[in-house]
Amino acid sequence: MANVNGVHGLRPLMRAMGGGPASSRPAHKLVGDGTALFVNDAVKLAASGTKDTDCITAAGATDLLAGVNLIWGAVSTATDHIYIPQDGLQMFETQIDTAAVANLNYNCALVAGAGSATTKLSGHSANGVATTNTLNLRIVGLWRSPDNTWGAYARVIVCCNKAQRFNQLAGV
Repeated sequence: MANVNGVHGLRPLMRAMGGGPASSRPAHKLVGDGTALFVNDAVKLAASGTKDTDCITAAGATDLLAGVNLIWGAVSTATDHIYIPQDGLQMFETQIDTAAVANLNYNCALVAGAGSATTKLSGHSANGVATTNTLNLRIVGLWRSPDNTWGAYARVIVCCNKAQRFNQLAGV
């Protein structure tokens, strides 16, 4: 059965690679931020916050990641958020352009696609499997589901490789 192309961002699995639960942090987005934040968007820390919580904005394809957003926030609107911070151990399920079992423990790039105004879900996904340590994500497994297999549009389990709060690693 072929995989379905259904980009949905980085869906938190709410567990860490060490077996413990994922943590979450409060955050906010500034009124002048010209991008919306969608559910499951990768985010980065922004400067000049206005509250005593982290200030976040949508991450681009080459940005260091701070975490994954859990609450939708409209464009150019001050909004409060909760996000899963990245420490390299939190795991997420996401779609990748194509991957094979031989790509386990390889790194892959974040694709910062546009989110859906209808569903409020992220358009972020992954692609470009390689061993280079400059890529944002690391493939740690295949998402186990009857409608998912290795190949085009596979849903994989990833952790962060390139984050604002810890060092990145080269792929195997």
